[in-house]
Amino acid sequence: MPDIAFWNKCDNSCVMCTNPPSFALQDGAQYRLKGQIEKLERYLKGGGPVYAKDSGGVPYLSLTGGEPTLHPEFFQLLAYFRRRLPGVPITLLSNGRRFSDLKFAKRFAAAARPPFSVGVALHGPSAKVHDAVAGARGAFAQTVSGLANLLALGGPALEIRIILHKKTVASFPAALRFLLRKFPDAGRYRVTVIHYEIEGMSEANHDAVALRFSGSSAALSAALPLIRRFPELRLYHFPLCQVRAELRPLCRVTLPREERVYPAVCRRCSARKDCVGLMREYRKKFGSSELKALRR
Repeated sequence: MPDIAFWNKCDNSCVMCTNPPSFALQDGAQYRLKGQIEKLERYLKGGGPVYAKDSGGVPYLSLTGGEPTLHPEFFQLLAYFRRRLPGVPITLLSNGRRFSDLKFAKRFAAAARPPFSVGVALHGPSAKVHDAVAGARGAFAQTVSGLANLLALGGPALEIRIILHKKTVASFPAALRFLLRKFPDAGRYRVTVIHYEIEGMSEANHDAVALRFSGSSAALSAALPLIRRFPELRLYHFPLCQVRAELRPLCRVTLPREERVYPAVCRRCSARKDCVGLMREYRKKFGSSELKALRR
C-alpha cells in the first residue's frame, strides 16, 4: 500500500522513529496540498496498487509523517483524499497530541468520514516512560487526553500502538494495565503491539533501543493474561516461531516483501506462508539464530 508522507515536521523526537534526522530538513513545499495531490495522482495514474498488506488485497491508504496533524492544510488534504478515494479505508498515523484540543478533535472526527481509522502510539504507562521515548515533555499527558477525546467523540476507529524496544519492553504489562484502567471498554479500540523496526533514528540510536525477539517475546508471554482482556489485539513484525502458540493467531504480515527475508531454517517451516519471516535489517544486526522451524 502507498504510505503517503503527509508532513515532515513533528512535535516529538522519538528515539526509535523510522525517519532519519534529514527527513525534517526537507523542503516542506513538496508536502503542501498541491504537491500531495500531484504525488497521489502520479501514483494512481501509473497503476500503483492501493492495497492493505495485511487484509488480503483490500484497497487501503496510510497517511504518515512526521506528524500529519501539524500540516497547515491538514483538513483540506483529508477532504481531498476522502473524496478522491471514496470507499477506500484510510489510516492516519499520529502521536495523538493535537487531539487533546477538543475543538481540533471534533473537526477531525467530522472530516474523517468512514472507512477511516487513526493509529496513535503510546510509549508507556506514565509520563516518565512515554516522554523519555517521545523526546518531548508533556507528550504523555497530551496523547492520553487526545485518546480520551477521540473515544468520547466516537469518530474514526481507534488503534493504540505500543512499540516494543529496549526502552519500553519492561513497562509493557504496565502499559496494558494502564489502558484497561483508563479506557476500560477495550472493545472500543484495537491494540497493536509492534516489534520496532531498525531504520532511521532507531538505527542511529541502536545501542539505546536494541531488542531481540527473545526479549519482546518474553514480554508478550508474561503479559498473556492481560492480552486476553483485549477483544482485538494484533502483533506486527513477529515471526510465528518467536511467540507462544496462543499468540500466533494475533500475528499479521504488514511489511512489504522486499523488507523481509526467510533464512534457510524457514524452508522447513510449515507456517512459512502465514509468517512475516525476519525483518531484513533485524538479520543484519542480530542474525537469524533465534528462528526455528514449526511443525503443524
